[in-house]
Amino acid sequence: MTTAQPEFMSASVVSRFPILLFVAWRNIWRNPVRSSLTISALASGLIMVILYASLLEGMTRQMVHFATDISTSHMQVHRQAFIDDQDLYATLPWSYLEKIQQAHPSIQVSPRLYAAGLASSSTTSTGVLIKAVDPKTEPDVTQMLQHVRHGKLNLDIADTTENGVQRYNLVIGAQLARNMKVKPGDELVLVTQAADGSIGNALYRIAAVLKPLEPNFDRMGVLMSIEAYQQLMYLQDGFHELAIKVAEMKELASIQDTVANKLKQFAQEKSLDELGGKAVVRNWRQLSPAVADLLEMSKAFVFIIGFIIISLASLGMLNTMLMAVHERTHEFGILLAIGMKRRWLLLMVLLESFFLALVSAVVGSLLGLVINDYFEKYGIDFSSAMPDGYDWAGMIFEPVMKGYLLPADVFTASIMMIMITMLASLIPSWRTVRLKPAEVMR
Repeated sequence: MTTAQPEFMSASVVSRFPILLFVAWRNIWRNPVRSSLTISALASGLIMVILYASLLEGMTRQMVHFATDISTSHMQVHRQAFIDDQDLYATLPWSYLEKIQQAHPSIQVSPRLYAAGLASSSTTSTGVLIKAVDPKTEPDVTQMLQHVRHGKLNLDIADTTENGVQRYNLVIGAQLARNMKVKPGDELVLVTQAADGSIGNALYRIAAVLKPLEPNFDRMGVLMSIEAYQQLMYLQDGFHELAIKVAEMKELASIQDTVANKLKQFAQEKSLDELGGKAVVRNWRQLSPAVADLLEMSKAFVFIIGFIIISLASLGMLNTMLMAVHERTHEFGILLAIGMKRRWLLLMVLLESFFLALVSAVVGSLLGLVINDYFEKYGIDFSSAMPDGYDWAGMIFEPVMKGYLLPADVFTASIMMIMITMLASLIPSWRTVRLKPAEVMR
């Protein structure tokens, strides 16, 4: 005569699992205060990870925006000697403009020239970096000319003297304007050594003051038109830099290869002087390696910080499950005594941990999305402490840090939290497997 087994023990695996799910769900609400505190701790950790991922993604996107759309553009072409030593004579022929654009019609190009000089106002003098752009094509590759703080951007001729000498407008950096105590409408004298060896000098009118774009340019930058530059420097042969903007960022690598191959072909057709070196095309990642490195490390940062935060929050889960197992030791002993398999007892405790983690993931994700919506709209405003923005990796960023949340970040953070909490629950779950019914029922 055999002893009848309890209904749960004799049921099939398919019918056992729904019962375990129901029992596990009921068990976590035996002590609602403790479970609520555990859920709050885990959800708070998840919210912190979501906000951190959002702010980091927003910062990196702002960096890419400033590294490409504001001043650098997607690619640049220089002579090697200009890259190495800022050689004034390391220019590219003007014919390269049309040839490069014909090689890939979807791109936009704009030439630039550079020089060093001395700027003098009525009260002070200082060294400056002269940058010349084409006002017609520069807006096609960057938004530099739109970042005006004071005045109205105008690089055309300001007026003509009685002797027929044309006086041009120019634009200066914000810090340079403060250091020299000048403002739009004031006059500025530039003195430099021209390309022919003579002393170039001219009187200019300050048309506008730019917002901070780059630390060096903000402190020393003078922006003028190419025509004004050629009149000052007597350099007609070519340009120092070609800024290139692509239509789609995904085409950047292929277009860079195309332009590089065309430059080699141009060099064979018309060889450049050896002193200036070969023509080199570099994308924005090569031009701003610090920003590119941060982009590569940003996901690792999110994972590491998220792992630390959630691991600390999971200690609350570990404490909760240890207390639950300790309080229900007698109950577990009875279940084992009437024939419940240890693996089912282990699974029940794991399911309780899973439900706590799942509820925490849902609550944390929803609250994280709500809070993140504020950061995406308004961001964190540092303008009171840093009105001119903050400097990082050779670029100046707006003083408002806004978030940008990717759905994949929410999913990844939630899965990571569930996995870490389940690993933390293995310790109390393993204690149930080692229970001896005869001892715990005394």
